[in-house]
Amino acid sequence: MKKSRKRFWRTASRIYERLVSEDAPTNFELPFQSWWHCDRLIRKRQQAHRKGWDSAISKLERELKTAVTQLIQQLTTLHGELSPDASRQQISSVKELYAELLALEEEFGDLQLDLREQSISVSTEPIELEGVYLGPFEIRLNYANLKMDNGAPYRVIAKDPNPAFTNDSVTHPHVQSDVVCEGDGRQVIRRSLEQGRLFDFFTMVASLLRTYNSDSPYVALSDWDSVECTECADVIAANEQTRCDHCEITLCAECSQDCSDCDCPFCHECLSHCDSCHSNCCSSCLKQCIQCHADCCQRCLLENERCS
Repeated sequence: MKKSRKRFWRTASRIYERLVSEDAPTNFELPFQSWWHCDRLIRKRQQAHRKGWDSAISKLERELKTAVTQLIQQLTTLHGELSPDASRQQISSVKELYAELLALEEEFGDLQLDLREQSISVSTEPIELEGVYLGPFEIRLNYANLKMDNGAPYRVIAKDPNPAFTNDSVTHPHVQSDVVCEGDGRQVIRRSLEQGRLFDFFTMVASLLRTYNSDSPYVALSDWDSVECTECADVIAANEQTRCDHCEITLCAECSQDCSDCDCPFCHECLSHCDSCHSNCCSSCLKQCIQCHADCCQRCLLENERCS
């Protein structure tokens, strides 16, 4: 059933009021906060390298890659704002905004208009990329502030989330904590919002969700169902993981060591060794020699519970 066209018109009028009130010269600002965040991660990585913390180095490098991507986006946006045509933009009229809303309903089917929350929402079809099911996404725009100077005024929310195994805040290779990484499309998306081209905005974001850029994902699709080794921080396939039989941390094949007596897997911290033959043993399989009190495996203790 079609929504009341009166609600469409009222929404268009409110958006127009916001566009007119925000139509002011842009205040140019350098992304110092993002720059300092990258610099802090680099210094932390240098410190971890000096102390030989390989696990910390791997994690910091992944964080740095994400931070640098965000910094590049902000600098690209600033570069676009400095172009000669950036300050001359055509704002959509109320009639044009009304037509944009009708076109959105035709394109996406279910269009949610919330006058109290000042939001517009559409939902995509269930999305699957390279065999990985990600589910449908809701694109929710808050038109109370359509400028992107202080972050994006919209969210991309997974309706049937299948997040990455290693990071449950990543619901799509390019979506983290409901914020989409726009990449090269950031400037175009920004202009569409500032001009009130709602149809262009929603279809562009939906198109981003239907594509995969292997050069800049938060989590690669090949690693979507993978886990992180607790000891070395390497990413391993979920079906190849091993858990320490004592503390139950996740281990890769190289970091997991079997007890020579019970053959159960253990991490480095939970594994001991036999004082007699020096083989790896867990604490449960070691027994003390009643004479010298050495920790020995089953094979090194004689029948009288003495070592050789």
